[in-house]
Amino acid sequence: MSQLDLAIRADLSQRHISFIETGRSRPRVDVVQRVAEALEVPLRDRNILLESAGLAPSYPEVPLSDGAAAPFRAAIGKLLESHEPYPAFVINRWWEMIDANVAGRRIFPLTGDGPISLVETLLGPGPIREMIDNFPAVGWTFLRHMRREVADSGPDERLQELLARAEAYMKDVPVDDENARAELVICPHLRIGDQVIKTVSMVARFGTAREVTLDELRVEFMFPGDEEAEAFFRIGAQAGREPVPGTDRTNVSSQRVTQSGSASSVQV
Repeated sequence: MSQLDLAIRADLSQRHISFIETGRSRPRVDVVQRVAEALEVPLRDRNILLESAGLAPSYPEVPLSDGAAAPFRAAIGKLLESHEPYPAFVINRWWEMIDANVAGRRIFPLTGDGPISLVETLLGPGPIREMIDNFPAVGWTFLRHMRREVADSGPDERLQELLARAEAYMKDVPVDDENARAELVICPHLRIGDQVIKTVSMVARFGTAREVTLDELRVEFMFPGDEEAEAFFRIGAQAGREPVPGTDRTNVSSQRVTQSGSASSVQV
């Protein structure tokens, strides 16, 4: 984006933008906020911008275990419960699965008492990667999302390290563009026993969050992609198999969730 484009979007003069870039002008809080809004900067990175300008951060960071977050924690719990018998997962800024519903734990039993790194679990060698029948398409889609998120974020050494890990896992995986073009949205096909369970994925976020943790959280929903998948999920739920022990839905990991950070996006 050029200085002129940014100036227009932020409703500032191009001269003022130039002075800020060259250090000849120290921006006020409202100017930083307007520039951040124009660039659609995430809240965590807006705090970094404010601090770099010698200003106090504007956006708090509250753990989900905090009492102030109780209504939002409960809302997430209700989303997870209401999505049964289909899997749903809560994911933070650092691509960690921090909670899941019963169906999610049934599909991915690694969900235990701590955050699960999706970079290691999905892209690294192991049973989950082997379960994804269309792994090349899913893996490259995952990596492209990561690259875009890291590019849009401010300085974050942890995100950079995660991206490097993801790049290393995918370096020898061929790009499966031919098969990917046949699908409207790239979603996992799970090979379970003799079946290939096709799924559709969507993401929900707190679209109007003014707090860092909630701004970074997302809930990923998995839906059946065909009648065979529909039957698979419903039979699995009726069988009543116990999930790996986890956290009460109304508490969304008060012990595990202390911080935060697909296809379609649904704002909540």
